[in-house]
Amino acid sequence: MSRKLIETLQYIIVVNTYKRPGHLVERCLKASLKQKIQPQRIILIDQNSEELKLTTDILTNPLFLKTKTKKTSVSAARNTLLIPENTDWIFFCDDDGFPCENYSGILNQIISTNPKLDILAGSIVREDNNEFYTLRHKGGTLKKFRNTKNLMGSNFIVRANIFDELDRFDENFGAGSRWGSSEETDFCWKAFFAGKNMEYFPELIVYHVPPFNESIKKGFRKAFKYGVGKGALVSKWLFGKKKLIVIYELIEMTTVPFIQSIRGLFTLRFGLIATNFAALSGRYYGMIKYLFTK
Repeated sequence: MSRKLIETLQYIIVVNTYKRPGHLVERCLKASLKQKIQPQRIILIDQNSEELKLTTDILTNPLFLKTKTKKTSVSAARNTLLIPENTDWIFFCDDDGFPCENYSGILNQIISTNPKLDILAGSIVREDNNEFYTLRHKGGTLKKFRNTKNLMGSNFIVRANIFDELDRFDENFGAGSRWGSSEETDFCWKAFFAGKNMEYFPELIVYHVPPFNESIKKGFRKAFKYGVGKGALVSKWLFGKKKLIVIYELIEMTTVPFIQSIRGLFTLRFGLIATNFAALSGRYYGMIKYLFTK
């Protein structure tokens, strides 16, 4: 394949929304509509019980398509996607993020230079200070297992045929599902163990709202909930599918909360101690519960 830029980049942008403030969703959609290389479609999957109200300029744009689903799980909602004919790529973006101004141009350059790629992950950057959302996003190839968490649901692109070949998302994982989180890591692990060609590109940016300063009580509950999903994910792949490399994740998910708790102790940040204790507890609870459930 020529290294020249692809003249007709055939891609769609998929955004699902559930209980998100309308102005954030509209910002995401408008940034998507302004891309220099226009997508075939911008598909909004509305999971709200009451249909989300949008401005007329979005609703009347011929590129925009809204679908409605009663599914509250993010994975189940995304799995309802009907892929338009002749679509090569699917770009998943969270409703509280938005792609950078030249996202489509950067994507076109990357795909043209790397024609054998199956899956691309981009970086998540805080909109308030232009810093990476997590330290992981500074870099790290997806060809190494330890970096697979760089693929986040807020910003990744997958070939349409690969999305179907991998059987889409496991609907037991993700917000609103049985296990509550880790759906994108599960999808990335499926691709990793299937030998798909994946890579991480930090220059492919989606801007995201900064993390909110939650109360210790809310932070504790959230950390526990997300921890349950991660623990279940480790059980699925380590004990269920016998992928021994997942021991790396087991070690990391155990040691990091201890290290963070020690930091919190020395800096008198008791909220940090509480949330990491909750995360660790949730992870082992989820790991054990998954085994007994199965």
